[in-house]
Amino acid sequence: MKEISRILFGSAIMSLMPFVAGAAGTYYNGNLYQNPQSKYATNSGGFYNTYGAGRGYGQNMQGVGVTKTTIQTTKKSTKTTTTTSSKKQGFQLDIDLNHEFADWDVQMNTAGSNLHYDNLRWNVLSGEAAYYFGDSFPMQIKIGGRYGLQFGDSSMVDDDITAGNMWTTQDMIVGGNTEQVLIGTPALSVGTSKGGKQYGFNASFGFTDLFDTGRVKMTPSIGYRYFKHILETKSNYGLMVQVLNSNSFVNCVEVQNGEIQCSPYIGFANSSNQILSYAGLTAVVDSDGNVLGYIVENDTSAALLDVGETYYYEQSGTSHKYETVWAGPYIALDMEYAINDNNIVNAGVEFGLPTYDSKGDQPYRFDWEHPTSVEDKGEFGDAYHVGFNAMWSTSISDSMMLSLGMTYDYYHVGDATATTYFNKTYNQALLTAYETNYDNGVTLTDNEYETMLYLQDLKSKGWKLKSDKEIESVYKSMGIRLGLSARF
Repeated sequence: MKEISRILFGSAIMSLMPFVAGAAGTYYNGNLYQNPQSKYATNSGGFYNTYGAGRGYGQNMQGVGVTKTTIQTTKKSTKTTTTTSSKKQGFQLDIDLNHEFADWDVQMNTAGSNLHYDNLRWNVLSGEAAYYFGDSFPMQIKIGGRYGLQFGDSSMVDDDITAGNMWTTQDMIVGGNTEQVLIGTPALSVGTSKGGKQYGFNASFGFTDLFDTGRVKMTPSIGYRYFKHILETKSNYGLMVQVLNSNSFVNCVEVQNGEIQCSPYIGFANSSNQILSYAGLTAVVDSDGNVLGYIVENDTSAALLDVGETYYYEQSGTSHKYETVWAGPYIALDMEYAINDNNIVNAGVEFGLPTYDSKGDQPYRFDWEHPTSVEDKGEFGDAYHVGFNAMWSTSISDSMMLSLGMTYDYYHVGDATATTYFNKTYNQALLTAYETNYDNGVTLTDNEYETMLYLQDLKSKGWKLKSDKEIESVYKSMGIRLGLSARF
């Protein structure tokens, strides 16, 4: 994907160069999604709009000028003369209010974790200033910005079940015999997301009316776009269940129609962390005969009831916070159709190759660093962005137009690198305790010994764990926008 994207993007840019070299008589429209409107003198003094349809991140489609003829007569002659209006020129300002619906999904390929924010809603204010050079230099430059606030509440789901990668295999002693035990730790939490923000800016350069077919005129452009969204989760509720299954320790069974049911692990362990068999245990039952648990007879080495990693939790404060940036170059094509002197329809498409950088903080993870606990990065060519939009505009005065339209955006990154940052103070203290016991001849359990080796490896890597080609992230949105455009 990276190589193909670079080739496509490079080819598209190169295809524009001959037109840039011979730009006389053309008008370059720079920003696909933040397109200003154009004013034309008419017999009735009307305002002709070239305001392009906006896209989800404060970027409006380019507009294209339309020529009209004026028939002039004199008292001395009936001869008519036809003149053509000049290209758009001067300053233009667009202000838009957008309401967007969005989703953000992050999938960890190896770890099998899936984080997704669903049914996001945004209120976004965007603006763009444009300068058109006119006939003598028929090009334009545009600069736009946007600021958005999350509207209402939405749900966040941290899913470590669906991908099915929560199973590991470990040698354990069951009833005095060593067996390979399948250990699963499915976990799921659901929280409330609110108070999110988004920011964006763009700059572009281009020329307009480069192509036309009938009454439809098309404008290519090239530019740079930056988009950042900040999402935070509070009131997070979760559950983790540990499941053990082996030949003699069967907890997972198939019931009917392919359904698999697994009982959570409940047992006893002695001082050597060995699972005791159920032989010799006395069941504790209720009045209906349901088994509530077991007690150990004549075994003082047995611990109390062991439920493994099965627990429920509540996190009332901030449990997740992510700041994600998509930023990079794009190419675009806008199309304009003039219905009449006062009404116009725009449509356009944009293709970009942004880089990707998402920093996450999970404050309740005391074993991770803060404020950056995890970071996912995609280089140039790892990600792409596709945007579509359509807009109808109508004049409300000689110098202003009102616009109504819709936008759609799709951002995707694949094979991004994931990095987890571990709390150096906490993990170093834990490692020191294990190493001290080991050096003093204290026998470590298999789990303690493996943990010590794991922490030693993390220390050698600077207390961070890096996984290549681990992250797939998708952000998509659809919006409705209402705008005003003025020419000065």
